[in-house]
Amino acid sequence: MYGWAGQRLRVDLTKGAIIKEPLDYEYRRKWLGGRGFNSEVIYREVPPEVDAFDPENRVCFGVGPISGTAAPSTGRVTVSCKSPLTDGLGDSNMGGHWGAELKYAGYDQIVVQGRAKKPVYIWVDDDKVEIRDASRIWGKYPREADTMIKEELGDEDIHIVLIGPGGENMVRFACTLNDVYRAAGRTGTGGVIGSKNLKGIAVRGTGGVKIAKPKEFYEVCNRLREKFKTDPMRAGLWNYGSLCLINVANRDGWLPVNNMQFGAHPNANNFSGESHRATVSKGKEGCFACPICCGQFTVIKEGKWAGEYFGGPEYEHAVPTGPRVGIGFGDDVNDVWHNARLTNDFGLDGIETGGVISWAMECYQRGILTKKDTGGLELEWGNEEVVEKLIHQIAYREGFGAILAEGACKAIKKLGLPKEAEYYTLTTRGMTLPGDDPRGLGFGYGLSFSMGTRGGEDHLRSLCCLELSGFLYPGLNTKIIGCEDPAKPTTTVGKPYMVYYEENQKGSTDCLEVCCFTTHWSYAVLTEDQVEYLNACTGLDFTVEEFQEIGERLINIERAYWAKHLSGKREDIVPDRFTKEPMPKTVPYQTNEGATLPLDRMLPTYYVYRDYDPETGFPSERKLKQLGLENVAKDLKPYREKYKAMGKKAGK
Repeated sequence: MYGWAGQRLRVDLTKGAIIKEPLDYEYRRKWLGGRGFNSEVIYREVPPEVDAFDPENRVCFGVGPISGTAAPSTGRVTVSCKSPLTDGLGDSNMGGHWGAELKYAGYDQIVVQGRAKKPVYIWVDDDKVEIRDASRIWGKYPREADTMIKEELGDEDIHIVLIGPGGENMVRFACTLNDVYRAAGRTGTGGVIGSKNLKGIAVRGTGGVKIAKPKEFYEVCNRLREKFKTDPMRAGLWNYGSLCLINVANRDGWLPVNNMQFGAHPNANNFSGESHRATVSKGKEGCFACPICCGQFTVIKEGKWAGEYFGGPEYEHAVPTGPRVGIGFGDDVNDVWHNARLTNDFGLDGIETGGVISWAMECYQRGILTKKDTGGLELEWGNEEVVEKLIHQIAYREGFGAILAEGACKAIKKLGLPKEAEYYTLTTRGMTLPGDDPRGLGFGYGLSFSMGTRGGEDHLRSLCCLELSGFLYPGLNTKIIGCEDPAKPTTTVGKPYMVYYEENQKGSTDCLEVCCFTTHWSYAVLTEDQVEYLNACTGLDFTVEEFQEIGERLINIERAYWAKHLSGKREDIVPDRFTKEPMPKTVPYQTNEGATLPLDRMLPTYYVYRDYDPETGFPSERKLKQLGLENVAKDLKPYREKYKAMGKKAGK
């Protein structure tokens, strides 16, 4: 066997059982690895009636056949479970070095179920696997717990997945981290891990990855690394990390100002990548085998937060508790960096934290929430004192923060707010959308918001990078879509196929567990390159068509999981803010004044490409059988009928 370790590790925390399962050839070829393995397990083993915090929920950590090799950026890990935030499919993806270490220990996947009686962590030392007491590190920040576990095990070179206080307190959008600062931020995986009394998983691997054709493999890897030296997108990410997007977003009108009421601000350069580098940047760090090295470190040198340091922030780490809540435009831009540090230390999804706070602020602005609801807090835009207090309250489920810890959609029900409050949640399928307004970034991205297989899609899952960075690669849109017009953000031309293609391609890439910054933001690595190094590594004969079909199979089983939760066509929507409110112009150079998202013009064509049932939006029986998912087609029959009956009852 080449590429894969060929082994799944199962840990049942209720029984204290540790089981190792072989992964046969047919399974590996069908699902490839990483996100594919994870989504298949969640679909098969976690029924829709299981609550996310039930011990029977699974948390899966998946790596791929290329993980731990010299191919560009092979350190990714997908973390999957049933989401406590959306009650549907939950997964998120993180970089760092933990994924490569897991592969070296001899595993392609870890599946955790059950609930320990007291706090524990899992210690994977090659073949030796233990469940160890974590009582003394429970309550610690990830950076503290990381140090304590390494001291206990006597090895500072091991790599550890951890949750923070937010996960321990089962915040529904708590994240999972490894190497302290690399986060699987979305869908609340950290809360599910916390519900199992699991603090983390430490791994030491002393093995390697067997490569079938070393000469061919290293030739293609070296060729691709040479391309990165002159790649245009890599240059911006190297210099500024994803904060390189701040000034671009401000120019094109997709910066999330005040819960996306506006798309630009004259003072946005305060927290741009250029300003960050000139004032608080302190070194860089790349993930495993990364030729881009976009990771930044921040050290605040002056003011009330002087001396604070942390890894990051990324664009989607800085903007949620920055401009999205009205912060960063005044004198103290360090508030933006401080808030990002807080969400990291508490182990909270920055996007959801900023999203739920900005939702509450807009409800306060419009009189839907009052000081009586908020425990006396005045939720004014730009009020750093209130934002900082709410981040603490959310992490520890205290005061008004205990309600916000449920996420905006569930908070509305807990507070008994009128339906009007739903308008300002800016969610799809229960999860807050990232800080990218599709009225400026691109109509393809807006379409992907409605169709994403976990809700609230972000740049790692559904962002149509062909319309974000495709213009940097002349001829690429023509090669993939058929013409260059789709590279224009605010056009519908080619966008349904663009979304279909990019979802499949990113799905396959997540099965490899390769960073999409090398394959989508940057297009230095194209699909044919991925297939070439996959075949050289595994010694197999994947074709480009088979590789893309794996991504399509993945999307369909994830969509089918939502179908079993009776979520389909009626839920394929985006917030009315994007479709009904023309984008206001707030800076003279803004390029998207008056834009709205024409979702209805794109959705029917997308359904045709996907071969979704036009009545329910479920994957068609024909498509499922074509993809080798006959069992899924059979599973969905009663759900199709029930969903149709619900629609007729509702008059839709």
